[in-house]
Amino acid sequence: MKKAIVLLAVLCGLGGCASLGLKQSCDGRDLARPSFFDQGQSLVAFKTVLKARGGEMKGILQIKKTEENSYQAVLFALAGGYKLMQAQVEPKNVTFEVLVPPADMAVVRAKAESFLTLLLWPPAQYKNCREQNGRRTVTYTGAAKAHYEYALGESYPQTVVYRKTFGTARMSFAQYRPYEAGFVPHLIYYDDGSVTAELTLLTLKK
Repeated sequence: MKKAIVLLAVLCGLGGCASLGLKQSCDGRDLARPSFFDQGQSLVAFKTVLKARGGEMKGILQIKKTEENSYQAVLFALAGGYKLMQAQVEPKNVTFEVLVPPADMAVVRAKAESFLTLLLWPPAQYKNCREQNGRRTVTYTGAAKAHYEYALGESYPQTVVYRKTFGTARMSFAQYRPYEAGFVPHLIYYDDGSVTAELTLLTLKK
C-alpha cells in the first residue's frame, strides 16, 4: 500500500497526474465564452430545428437587442412565417408576449426561459477551473451554475452544462469562425433531456 502511495506521488511530481485522470486546478478567467452581442451587434438570427416528443419543427429564431439590458426573441415558423413565440429577455426575467398553443404551458415556458437565459445571460461570477483528462472545466455561478468545457489549448468552449431547478441542459458549440476581434460559433446544439435544438447562424448585424 505504501509503495503504491509513493509511486503515485512520484508520478504526480513528474507531471503524470493529468494522464492518470486526476483533477488539477487552473485559472480559466482568460478563456472566452461565446457571445453574439459583446462587440456591438444588435441582431442575430438562426435557422432552428426543434425536436420534442417525436415531433420536429423548423423555424427562424431572431434575437434583437432593444436596450442595454434587454432583448426581444422571436421564433417564426419556417413554413408560413407565422410567429410561434415572442419574448422579452432581461437579466432576471423572461416575459412571453406570444406563445402559441399547444406550446403555451408552464414546462415549455421554463425550458424556453432556460435556453434564452443560457444563450444571452449566462452566470457571470467566476468560481473555479479544473483540468482533467486533457480538458478544462470552468465554472460560473449566479442564479444558476454553468460549467464550460474547453479542450486544452483552446480559448473557446466546446460545451456548457447548465443546472437549474427543472434539471440539466447542455449546449454545444461548433464551427467557430472569426468575427472582428473574436470568434463566434456557427452551429449550436441544445439538449435538456426532452427537447433538442440545432441552431445554424444565418445573420449577425450591428
